[in-house]
Amino acid sequence: MKKSTMLREILKEPGILIAPHAFDCNIAACIEHVGFKAMFMCTAGIRNAEFGFPYGLITATEAINSMRNMMNSIHVPLIFDAEDGFGGALSAYRTAQELIRIGVAGIFINDQKHPYKGPGLAIQQVVSRDEYLGKIGAVLEARDKEDKDVIIVARIEAGSTLGDEEVVARAKACLKLGVDVILPQARLAKSKFGLRSKEEIKQLYKAIGAPEVLIWGIAGQGAAAGFSAKDWEDIGAKIWAPGPMNGALMKLALELLQTLHDEGTIKGYHPQDGPSREFLQQSTGLDFWEGLEKKYVP
Repeated sequence: MKKSTMLREILKEPGILIAPHAFDCNIAACIEHVGFKAMFMCTAGIRNAEFGFPYGLITATEAINSMRNMMNSIHVPLIFDAEDGFGGALSAYRTAQELIRIGVAGIFINDQKHPYKGPGLAIQQVVSRDEYLGKIGAVLEARDKEDKDVIIVARIEAGSTLGDEEVVARAKACLKLGVDVILPQARLAKSKFGLRSKEEIKQLYKAIGAPEVLIWGIAGQGAAAGFSAKDWEDIGAKIWAPGPMNGALMKLALELLQTLHDEGTIKGYHPQDGPSREFLQQSTGLDFWEGLEKKYVP
């Protein structure tokens, strides 16, 4: 079964789908190993981990190459954050086309002006509604030509500067075009409207059309940082993608490196309760490649 079809079947199941962030093959292997049914690849994780950039400065080619590597290492559906589509409507079409051809199960497209900046960096400046809808239309056409089961997520940032009425208007227009999921991502960090309360988010979701409409729970910034999966389900979300976990992993790396620097030891590098050698080997497909080698290499 195609990953896109798998994701659509999962979304028909009761309850909220938790899709943790992944930004490399190691993290993806961990997500799959513990039993999550899907995962989300955010470009913030790629930008930080692979390129050291603060916001949307990587190219479509760089993002797609990272996506391809991860797709080759997992067996569950992966939803990809394509930011603003890496350009205008025509660029967004090509981006969606290439992502779908390598097996992506879902694609995010947001309404920010280029370069994309996360909600923790600045107030989100967005393109006009007409420009965004044109971009969404192009992505949907690419999806319908390549794989109609791919989930398209409209990530709407307009609330930070234009308010909830514009979020609702854009969301309803996107749904009319054929978008599958709405992510009303705004007013979490810097915004002229301030932070949302849990009740405000719930009312916004209702205004958009939840529970009939599939809503994506905001990643967890500002007032929403402490929300659990149960909180998001109560509010009306169908999907939640917490993370990314770059900060937590860097904290561990800093602690190990500080010990190496100060004591000249690798204390903690190989914890007794850490992943087994067997798990590490399995996550890289060692059994498959060894079997192939025995079968074909003299």
